[in-house]
Amino acid sequence: MAAVYKTVSKKKARQPVEGLDEDMDMEIEELLNDADDTTDSEEDEEEEDRIAAAKKQLAQGSMPKTRVLILTSRGVTHRHRHLMADLCALLPHTHKETKLDTKKKTAGYNLLLNSLADLHSCNMIFFLEARKNGQDLYLWLARPPNGPTIKFHLNNLHTMGELGAGFAGNCLKGGRGLVVFDKSFDEQGPDMGAGAPGNEYRSLVREMLRGIFCVPKRGVKGMKPFVDRIIGIFGVDGKIWIRVYEIRESESGGVKKDGEATVKPVPKGKDGGLPEVSLVEIGPRFVLTPIVILEGSFGGPVIYENKEYVSPNQVRREIRLSKAGRYASRRDTQTDRVAKRTDLGLTDNSSHKPNALGVRELFA
Repeated sequence: MAAVYKTVSKKKARQPVEGLDEDMDMEIEELLNDADDTTDSEEDEEEEDRIAAAKKQLAQGSMPKTRVLILTSRGVTHRHRHLMADLCALLPHTHKETKLDTKKKTAGYNLLLNSLADLHSCNMIFFLEARKNGQDLYLWLARPPNGPTIKFHLNNLHTMGELGAGFAGNCLKGGRGLVVFDKSFDEQGPDMGAGAPGNEYRSLVREMLRGIFCVPKRGVKGMKPFVDRIIGIFGVDGKIWIRVYEIRESESGGVKKDGEATVKPVPKGKDGGLPEVSLVEIGPRFVLTPIVILEGSFGGPVIYENKEYVSPNQVRREIRLSKAGRYASRRDTQTDRVAKRTDLGLTDNSSHKPNALGVRELFA
């Protein structure tokens, strides 16, 4: 009887435990299903909130929060490093990263750069790629993670140190600058198609450059509330020229120095006018030639290609061929001269037969 009582009590104890296990399984499945149902809606709501916040900032006249990731590839020269240091000093909303090892191209630029931008909460990428042991420098501007991406060839580079602007300029570190697009950017800038279909690419380049060089009004660490520089973007011969100037104020009647362009002030009132405003170039300066525009972030289909762009490798090859052609023509001329002297018997080892009526025989 005791054995029967123990077995019956064990069965009664098992029944509520099994029922609890089934109830727990059902609750966990319901929670998982509810989580799956709410994640998509929450993501959509977050995306809508971000879009609404950006529209609100644009309506108020302020830019959305922008953070630029700036880095270089391996193989850059000291001038390229100085350019990156100058840009980081001029733009307080940048985050400087170490060099990217571009030799390991198994994953490609897409995964590496987009992951770095996501890690440091950056929505713009300023990537300098050096090739041919630093002879050629290419600039990649991208907006991760969806794109687009613009590739430029950067040449005619001059840093602040090369321009001798170490003591000439007096810009405040952390200040903001005015980005000015000259009318020559639309008239003599890069040719991106004739007519209306090609105008959107030029507007895209304008928007990407504005996102890089325009500093937001707020939300930037170390930014000072002063505007003391102008970043001028010009278009000449189908290329983009970028210059940086300091806004310098001086009392009226002062003596202008070399390299200063004076802007005529507007009188403030009857008592007196504003001080004279002059622009002093402080650097850096460089020229950009657009090559291609990709739809994605460091990938995707090509939506624009500059047909007039000539690679620096092709330029160097033509220079080598021209030098080789001049050398070959000079060697042919020398060979013809030696052959002619040999036929005339003007050399010591010539096989020309002596003439009895020759000058050497008659007047010997």
